[in-house]
Amino acid sequence: MRDLGLSEVALEAVPVDAWRLREAFVELADDTRFECASFGGVPGTEPGGVTGELVRVGRAGRRQLDRLDVAGKVALVDWEVERLWPYHVGLELGLRGAAAMIVASPSGGPYYQAPEALGTFDGQWHSQGPPCVTIRKEDAPKLHGIVHVVLDATLTRGAEAANVVGVLPGCRDGSPSIVAGHHDGWFRAAFDDATGVAVTLELARALREAGTTPERPIVFVSHTAEEYGIADSPYDWCYGAWWQIVEEHREWSTEASFYLNVEGSGRPEPFTVDAPPELRRWARRVCRRAARDGLLPHGFAIGKPSTWTEVWPFLAGGVPGINVSTFTHDFDRTEYHTQYDTADRVDFGYLAKLTRVCADLLLEGPTEPLDFAARARELRGVLPQDALDDLASATGRDRFTAIGRGLHGLDARETAKYPHEQTARDIANLERGALDRVGLNWLCRDLSAEAFAIERARRGRNAPRACWAVQGDPDLGPDLWHELASPGPWVEESVQRHLAASRAELERRLARMEAAARGEVFHLPRPSRENRAG
Repeated sequence: MRDLGLSEVALEAVPVDAWRLREAFVELADDTRFECASFGGVPGTEPGGVTGELVRVGRAGRRQLDRLDVAGKVALVDWEVERLWPYHVGLELGLRGAAAMIVASPSGGPYYQAPEALGTFDGQWHSQGPPCVTIRKEDAPKLHGIVHVVLDATLTRGAEAANVVGVLPGCRDGSPSIVAGHHDGWFRAAFDDATGVAVTLELARALREAGTTPERPIVFVSHTAEEYGIADSPYDWCYGAWWQIVEEHREWSTEASFYLNVEGSGRPEPFTVDAPPELRRWARRVCRRAARDGLLPHGFAIGKPSTWTEVWPFLAGGVPGINVSTFTHDFDRTEYHTQYDTADRVDFGYLAKLTRVCADLLLEGPTEPLDFAARARELRGVLPQDALDDLASATGRDRFTAIGRGLHGLDARETAKYPHEQTARDIANLERGALDRVGLNWLCRDLSAEAFAIERARRGRNAPRACWAVQGDPDLGPDLWHELASPGPWVEESVQRHLAASRAELERRLARMEAAARGEVFHLPRPSRENRAG
């Protein structure tokens, strides 16, 4: 950034729980060794590793584990169902005394389906979980007997990483636009997200060399801790971006005019723009123009922002923003977070064209008035009509701060939803007796009462290390483990109590949403001692 001539270039410290993988493998008694990986934040084995009898536990729900003895043994887990994540299984296995855990995603599983794929992810690991490695699906069937597991990985609490920031001054001060990628990644990380960093730097280089002075300053950012940043938390990703908007640059939440997040780009797939309702019409217009100019040979799609990209904490902080990428569902299932994320998978000619599209998005910005009427249409039937009429007629950037902070919520699975949606769905399921669909209670099928209580306790806005989840105020729903495990006449009375509490919670959430729609700006929470790394 300094070489490109940007000003105010700085490394902005971000406290993280640093995790470094040096080596991971599983070895048989005949010295046959299988290369492995692991998940961010998983504790390493003792220097000599762990040796134990291999036990195949399938998907490792509690019903499967109740029939097995895993104490002191090495459990081989099949990651078959996406929603039952390895950290859930690791908690249950750790409470049952397993010495180590090996994870494979077999054919038909949610991830790592490319031939010989070796995969990883952020861990969301519980402190009660054992050391864990991942193995290729082709190697898992070869394991047998006594196995030796080595995970050489260090977890350093209270370490320091950095976001990198540089500025291209504008004609006038204040109200910057921001463009960012993230520089942390798994394996070679060429697509996810060296391409985003490359686009960010190329935009800076091209604008400087062209002598461009934008109307407003442009801040160029490379984020840290997108893939993983904090231990013992179910919200361990997008940490660097969250820290930047709630701590380092809180002023951006009310002043920044636009945020462009560049995720993995350049694979020969459609250009996807994840945009909030206020920006979809504008984003579609820019993309249509780019398609006419031959810059989008694979087409484009307009999607919705998700919590899996750094645009979400910026939106929830109050900044109008979009995320762009060429991710696809097929890539997610096959090569995502594997050793196949290499430069030869990137079409650099296409990436250059997408950089020109990003330049248009960045320089033009949402020049049209923000489309608050589109947001009002989404909330029709949810909020009072007079509040929606007020929202639909709103103008100006200031109103988005209220919308961002008051209408960006999370459901019980960290999916981006309106704040009322999880609660309303829970009420409907309580009323019809579908207790396993209420809040987090789908986990009751696979976790013991102790494991479920531990998992539930670390979630929600008041949980330790909630970080960006505080912004979205997730509703976890009531704890119904015992109601599901021991049905009887008593359950009806319990359900009625939970229904009353959920109905009151829904009223609270709808009232807060109505206030935001009318323009009330809620406080942007700072990182507390409990929800920061260290």
